[in-house]
Amino acid sequence: MKLGTWIKGFSGSVCGAALLLCGTIGAQADSFLLRMGGGHTTGLTYIATYDTFFAEEVQKRVKERTGHDIRFIKAWGGSVAKVDGAVEAVQRGTLDIGLSPIGFEQSRAALLNYSAMVPFTTADPVLQGRVASRMLAEVPSLQESMEPYNAHVLSMMVTEAYGLATSFDWTAIDELKGRRIAMAGTNAPLFVPIGAVPVNLGIGEHYQAMQTGLAEGSLFFISGMEAFQLKEVSSTFTRTGFGSLSTFVSFMNKDTRKRLPEDVVAIIDEVAAEAAVIVAERSAERDRQLAEKLAAEGITVRDLSDEQRARWARAVADIPVTSIAGLEDRGYPTAEVLRTYIRILGEEGYTFPTDYQF
Repeated sequence: MKLGTWIKGFSGSVCGAALLLCGTIGAQADSFLLRMGGGHTTGLTYIATYDTFFAEEVQKRVKERTGHDIRFIKAWGGSVAKVDGAVEAVQRGTLDIGLSPIGFEQSRAALLNYSAMVPFTTADPVLQGRVASRMLAEVPSLQESMEPYNAHVLSMMVTEAYGLATSFDWTAIDELKGRRIAMAGTNAPLFVPIGAVPVNLGIGEHYQAMQTGLAEGSLFFISGMEAFQLKEVSSTFTRTGFGSLSTFVSFMNKDTRKRLPEDVVAIIDEVAAEAAVIVAERSAERDRQLAEKLAAEGITVRDLSDEQRARWARAVADIPVTSIAGLEDRGYPTAEVLRTYIRILGEEGYTFPTDYQF
């Protein structure tokens, strides 16, 4: 296989790098060059894990087990595909492997967003990671939903647990009524039923919004307190129990998979599964470390009480129903997927704070 076939259509500085690499190693039949990218930077755990562990382990194992050489051109931070464009880039072949926060990919990857359709899921990234692995293995419709986009799901990776950074102290959801909370617009249904006021902003805008009074809170991970300096404008971080979500996904172009030798594809799949476990473990550790560090710096870090979590969950109990209705015209078995998700979570030891009916 000639390396030139792997870089066709790749543009800009990344293309130039690929051409240089081709000239260096030559068009050997046992050499493969894959383009890998996504909209986020290596500051996020899932990107950092693919940038280092995934790329290095695939390269090492392919060489050791098959004798082939495989290399990666990495295009993070939106240099090839923005956060809402990784699936399209994989579909078109601009990327061989694309990493995506699928909350931004509702037009293409809506069914994969199942964990966001059932509020107050587990806040344990490791448990959620086990569930995500089982879901991908046991629910064929998840993989099938990406076939129209020529994309194969390599792995579903988890986020850190979501929580609420605020400039005011609170312990009951009634105290959020009328409060302005910065968040991605897709999270508004979690707050409107309790009377809070969603302010639709990207995470990079939350600091200024809280500094100027446009917002009084920020919905994000606890790591955002440091990464986006929210601790400078917040007095409290409340672990609300919204949970860790399996909404970071790695996709691979199906034509690329067909062109590669089967043993190379098997290694890519193997390492992708291991990378998902690492992301979960690192996310859990990051949650723990940041909570301890912030508490030591005088920030109040607390868990919302079980009673308040249950009240909030009951207030938003129609989210699964509206999610199912919203995807009805696509013919997805959404209700079946959500029931399976709830069942597997139960088998893994998690119980939701309310009984969702749909």
